[in-house]
Amino acid sequence: MKLTHLLLPFLVLLLGPPMTAQTMPELKELVERFDAAQAKVDTLQAPFTLTMRRSMLKTPTITKGTLYLQGSDFAHFSFASPEDLVLHLTPKALISYSPGAKEAEFLKIGVIKNHNRKFMGLGQKLSFLGEYFQIGLGQSKDVAGTYFLMLTPRTLGMKKRMQSLYIWVDRESNLPRQLQWVERSGDSWQLELGTLQVNQPLPQSVSNFKLPGGVPLRSEFSFFATRKK
Repeated sequence: MKLTHLLLPFLVLLLGPPMTAQTMPELKELVERFDAAQAKVDTLQAPFTLTMRRSMLKTPTITKGTLYLQGSDFAHFSFASPEDLVLHLTPKALISYSPGAKEAEFLKIGVIKNHNRKFMGLGQKLSFLGEYFQIGLGQSKDVAGTYFLMLTPRTLGMKKRMQSLYIWVDRESNLPRQLQWVERSGDSWQLELGTLQVNQPLPQSVSNFKLPGGVPLRSEFSFFATRKK
């Protein structure tokens, strides 16, 4: 699976009517505020809830943990028990590590054009996402105190992989509060963020993340396969 499949992912339930001249200035202003807020974020830390819905499974998989983001260097997901999992994403690779099992998987993804700040809309500028998606400003009561952005693929490559990407933007901080991306198959990934800690030092175990010596590293990435509980 290519990184863009996940990240542009990492980043629209019911599409509203096409944008008009009256809504365009408001959308433009929100894009500018979002991009300005993202540009000020060097590090970010927040609790998360990840809900994965598979078209082949009746029950969604819900996991929790803590997200750490350092600029365009990495996004680090530390999953809470009982999930034995750490995901470490960089512009060049994805690493899945199970501390309890002492096993790890590695997927080389290479460098993507304009890779700076591109982790699932977390630190990703909307002006950059606009190269791949048509962006619309809609209505949603799902997350109070947010603006609702609906992104639909505009490029053929994206259309083959994704149906839509939604971003709920906090009205005060202009940073993401919730994201959902829907694959072409109908599978969806929803990431809900708790209180954001911005520009605070990250734990050394995260900022200097390395696999322990002797841990076998397989060249595969099964996290995106159907996960049964």
